[in-house]
Amino acid sequence: MRTFLIRGFGLSLLLCSLVLAPSQAATQPIQLQLDARQAPTQNIVFTHEIIPAAPGPMTLYYPKWIPGEHQPVGPIANVASLVITANGKRIAWRRDPLDMFAFEFDVPAGADSIDVHFTYLGATFGHYSSSRLATHNLFVTTWNQNLLYPSTGTIQDTFFKPSIVLPGPAWKFATALTGAKRSGDTVTFDEVSLEHLIDSPLDSGTHVYRKRIWHEGTASAYLNVFADTQHEANSAKIGEPHYAKLVREMMAMYGARHWRNYNFLLTLSDQMPGEGIEHHESSDDGETGSYFLNHKDFVRGGDLLSHEFNHSWDGKYRMPAGLYPDNLQIPYNDSLLWVYEGMTQYYGDVMSFRDGIRPAKQWPNQVAAMYAYYDNEPGRLWRTLGDTATSAPFLYAAPYGYNAERRSVDFYVEGALMWLRADSIIRAKTHDKKSLDTFARQFFGGKTTGPIVVTYTRKDIIAGLNKVLPYNWTAFFHKWIDNIAPHPANGFTPDGWKLVYTTKPTLWVPKNNFWYSIGLAENHGHIGDVRFGSPAAVATLGIDTTIVAVNGRGYSAAVLAQAITDAAKSKAPIDLLVEHSDVYRSVQINYTGGLRYPHLVRIKGVPDRLSQVVKPYTK
Repeated sequence: MRTFLIRGFGLSLLLCSLVLAPSQAATQPIQLQLDARQAPTQNIVFTHEIIPAAPGPMTLYYPKWIPGEHQPVGPIANVASLVITANGKRIAWRRDPLDMFAFEFDVPAGADSIDVHFTYLGATFGHYSSSRLATHNLFVTTWNQNLLYPSTGTIQDTFFKPSIVLPGPAWKFATALTGAKRSGDTVTFDEVSLEHLIDSPLDSGTHVYRKRIWHEGTASAYLNVFADTQHEANSAKIGEPHYAKLVREMMAMYGARHWRNYNFLLTLSDQMPGEGIEHHESSDDGETGSYFLNHKDFVRGGDLLSHEFNHSWDGKYRMPAGLYPDNLQIPYNDSLLWVYEGMTQYYGDVMSFRDGIRPAKQWPNQVAAMYAYYDNEPGRLWRTLGDTATSAPFLYAAPYGYNAERRSVDFYVEGALMWLRADSIIRAKTHDKKSLDTFARQFFGGKTTGPIVVTYTRKDIIAGLNKVLPYNWTAFFHKWIDNIAPHPANGFTPDGWKLVYTTKPTLWVPKNNFWYSIGLAENHGHIGDVRFGSPAAVATLGIDTTIVAVNGRGYSAAVLAQAITDAAKSKAPIDLLVEHSDVYRSVQINYTGGLRYPHLVRIKGVPDRLSQVVKPYTK
């Protein structure tokens, strides 16, 4: 399928797509052949492309700005053994010194195509998809890692004919690409635009669990799980009924879909890093091998698939205009990620309760944990929430240390809090006749289509909200996005709940969380962050410091928790022996407030609208 870009809404709300037969394409498609036979044993993939060409100067691009990752993280350093030939003769190429993702060369006279060969060295560096390739029993293909494309044309009108050689006959696969034909270990697919090719990852493996979990007419949704062991793959049966309900809940809320078939692609592995990357007709997700077998892990990570699935509507069908450039080299404008990711964070969480993975009784305390962290984040006093979105390309890769002072990609979770506040306003002012769901259905739902893109701007968001509830949404976003906000948006107090701190930990804030007491985050004694202005910071503790002992006893989280509890009674300082850069020193923390964990409790006499947020539509 080839689609026309529709930038915003015109005079009508018709969404148009154009299907082109292969013979109608302006040029012959690029033949893309991947050989993954050595991926499980050597972590490498071989690429061979046959690219139509004409004599004269030519430039090939390696994808730089990767959709869904919001930053220029195309793993160019993993490209090796690049050889370009024409008519069997090697062509000398030059890398553009100002754009290292561009390869320039001259196509010789008489050539009507070029052959490109290179090797992708998998998982040698990086984050997100660049760190995921293969284990002995599973393999993930992210097509943008394994291709070059001409600098002419756009991602919409550059077409490929992809194929892949799987590691062996026992390897099964799943992808959103259409027209799969397998001959031995080679699988070929229909011609596809570059836009949809890089939006259609392929997962493969020998231990597989695949089930159709929803269908309506000709459309289906599938759960595809690839694992290091068959026991781990089969454990997906635990999640299957929840994911089936997830699809029903999404369809009930949005009222329409913008995919023909949808494939949840999920890897379960203790060897391959996890991730969550959205695509229009699939999502490429990864978790540990015990994800379904460890109930707490399943509940805590219960929003993974719901988050990425929501992006099919919010992020893929309706997309910020600044995230839909003509090619993969043009920088993104990430300034609307508080919609793209913030509202998806909201609905990813909400749907994890509606689909039953998370019990509804846990919803208030999850909101408490979300709010409390950002309410105790000193960086909010200098950096706006909007700036965290604009700064996303470097904040994603920022080190963890001093995150609270720097601020990280807060447009996700604090963005979700802002959307909860918007929901509270809509519910209250319409006397519960409407909610944020009403806006979501109108703005992201509409009528069922194939995988097309309709872009939007901030003004479109405001106009869409005003259709649901006339209100000063311009001032609302100015307050929470553009201005310094000493506290996050609070949607729970108007909805009948208030924040309190007690000595009782929760699923979301466990006992070894000392952020709200002495003001540090630790992992097995290693300090990863210190809240500026907290007792720990006043005691001159910093990051990359290891706590060796507490009040003369060897360190453990339990020992520190007991010391904090004892100090609340004795009023004596807490003595720590710490090490940093091979230097040991003693510090005293003057804190007598005891352990503190955030909770929400009901406000008597105020209607409980917060609980209504996670009420499911379907049984």
